[in-house]
Amino acid sequence: MDVVSTGQPTYWPSDRSKIPDLIDFCVTKGITRNNISCNSCWDLSSDHSPIIINIQSNIKVTLKKCTLHNKKTNWILFRYLIDEAFKVPPPLKTEDDITNAVEFFNRNVQNAAWNSTPLDKYKSDAQSVAPNILDIIKEKRKTRKLWQQNRCPDTKKIFNHKVRELKQLLERDRNASFQAYLEGLDATAATDYSLWKATKKIKRPIVTSSPLRKLDLSWARSDQEKATTFAEHLEKVFQPHPYEGSPEHEKEVIRFIDIPDQDDIEPDYFTKSEVENIIKKANSKKAPGYDLITNKVLQELPDSGITLLTAIYNAITKLKLIPPQWKVAQIIMLLKPNKQPEDPKSYRPISLLPIPSKIYESLISRRLTPLIEQCKLIPKHQFGFRRKHATIEQVHRLISEIDKAFEAKKYCAGVFLDISQAFDRVWHEGLLFKLKSLFPTYMYKILKSFLENRHFLVQNGEALSSLCPIKAGVPQGSVLGSTLYLIYTSDLPTSESIITGTFADDTAILAAHSDPVEAAELLQCGLNDISIWLKKWRIKANETKSVNVTFTLRRGTCPPVKLNNLEVPQSDHVRYLGLHLDKRLTWQKHIFTKRKQLGLQLRKMYWLMGRRSQLSLSSKLLLYKTILKPIWTYGIQLWGTASHSNIDIVQRFQNKILRLITGALWFVTNEQLHHDLQVTTVKQEILFYTNKYKERIKDHPNSLANVLMEDNTTIRRLKRKMPQDTLKSQQ
Repeated sequence: MDVVSTGQPTYWPSDRSKIPDLIDFCVTKGITRNNISCNSCWDLSSDHSPIIINIQSNIKVTLKKCTLHNKKTNWILFRYLIDEAFKVPPPLKTEDDITNAVEFFNRNVQNAAWNSTPLDKYKSDAQSVAPNILDIIKEKRKTRKLWQQNRCPDTKKIFNHKVRELKQLLERDRNASFQAYLEGLDATAATDYSLWKATKKIKRPIVTSSPLRKLDLSWARSDQEKATTFAEHLEKVFQPHPYEGSPEHEKEVIRFIDIPDQDDIEPDYFTKSEVENIIKKANSKKAPGYDLITNKVLQELPDSGITLLTAIYNAITKLKLIPPQWKVAQIIMLLKPNKQPEDPKSYRPISLLPIPSKIYESLISRRLTPLIEQCKLIPKHQFGFRRKHATIEQVHRLISEIDKAFEAKKYCAGVFLDISQAFDRVWHEGLLFKLKSLFPTYMYKILKSFLENRHFLVQNGEALSSLCPIKAGVPQGSVLGSTLYLIYTSDLPTSESIITGTFADDTAILAAHSDPVEAAELLQCGLNDISIWLKKWRIKANETKSVNVTFTLRRGTCPPVKLNNLEVPQSDHVRYLGLHLDKRLTWQKHIFTKRKQLGLQLRKMYWLMGRRSQLSLSSKLLLYKTILKPIWTYGIQLWGTASHSNIDIVQRFQNKILRLITGALWFVTNEQLHHDLQVTTVKQEILFYTNKYKERIKDHPNSLANVLMEDNTTIRRLKRKMPQDTLKSQQ
């Protein structure tokens, strides 16, 4: 039951015993008790006494989001104002000069953009009504007035007839306007991408406005209370895990960091063209930080603006100081799927950083990447956030080792670790210890300034929380954050007896042996080393969410293993990097899961792709190829080796979609639909993606990946199909 606060009386049933419950319900909706009053109504002749509850509440006005520019921004005037403002550049010799220069840049860019942007005029949402409908409405009102005056049954019949006629006309008009809207949808730029605007709600999460439960168990209802509650929760999240390693190691880390640094080499400064090229390549649709400066604004800067920005970047590099304005993250919270909306832990923080800061991070990343590659600081088993490395190669590595175990009649015991809040709780001192020992002094000082004294604020609606410190973690949404995490976890213990695969924080460990007990012991030795390493660097693995799977074609299973003296739960399947691996690698679990996901997504899009939709056939087919098809084509190079009966499950779904969007009759064959619409079958897609995958990893920079699709001509014991065998049928 919902209550709409309009200031008008709301009528309730006559049971007075329910009044306290109704008032409590109104209070939970954010209406104070002082704005609720109730009294009895004695105007009716019935023996029941209705109760009238009056609710007075202020109407919530949603303000338009503040932006620096829109489609009508005069960029010529913007560049002129910037040139006038930057005629006298600020000094850049001290730390205070850099802070003042950044403030000077932000303030003038904001003022120039606002002065160049006209305000949007108010657009009325009122809809026009057809004249015949207006006539029926007038006639209905006349007959209703007449019936209220004479209470004649014949007049009542006429009134009911007018009501039914009006409902039918409104329904037909509503359907006609909706179908006309669908007919006008298009995916081209000429229509402002109206087709994708219609599907925006399908792909984006729904933002809820549910009240939050505070730490004292009271409710946070207003935007300001919610922002404060979220900030208090995140302030506890951005803390390092308790230290459980040896005290000597912690002291050594602190001692090494406190050793005075001496500059060794002069930093390589940035050129104006280098800054300009990075700004041009930046995505203009990225959301800005609290300063509202977007990539589009930076791309429209005149020569004087690029010159000043380059000078600021070089001054930061020379003094090795990141300005405090660039170390503030504006966080918005999004509800995770299938989570309780009243719990702050159920929300995922999305961090928005200042765009000029991210441009500087990109410049630093260009200097940092050659050092990492030259010294080979990131291990080969790490495939996350690396150029030309993808999830498919990592999963392929694992299933190749599992297939080798199947071929040798071995048990392959695997543990897939769940790292708790991996990026949010990185121990800063431990990360600085590793950075100082790996990079030149100037680079270490820049990265140290980048990590230290960071703050965040939470935005909920129009309300903002106060600034809160960030005492752990790598900055979310930053360019350097992912690289810093890879460096922090680069010394993960490995051994020759186990196979280690990592993609960012997703870690998998495999150990194979003909004896299940021996396989479990090998895996346990690897877990023991990892457990010590996790405690040493304040990283926490969630033992209850980690999964232990025994991959084998034989009967039986490996004994359970433990992590931190807690038994890792065993399962017959695991979800790793978006692919479901079952113990026999039949891919049945993965295909069944994807088919269910496809059905749910199709239900959301039925209003666009159904038989009654007037959307053009080409647009329906485009929606299928861009929204539904990527769901089942992900990892097709690997699960394409499944049995024909499992592959046919996906093929039947595609047949259903093609018949749905075309409205084909029963005698039209599926082969004819595929031919007329120029849509390839699932098996043809498997061959296409596998061939493309083989060509891509042929020259892969990682030696662990470029051998995955090599054709092994040795006679195999099993008739199982491997990804490299898929192309043999084509030959």
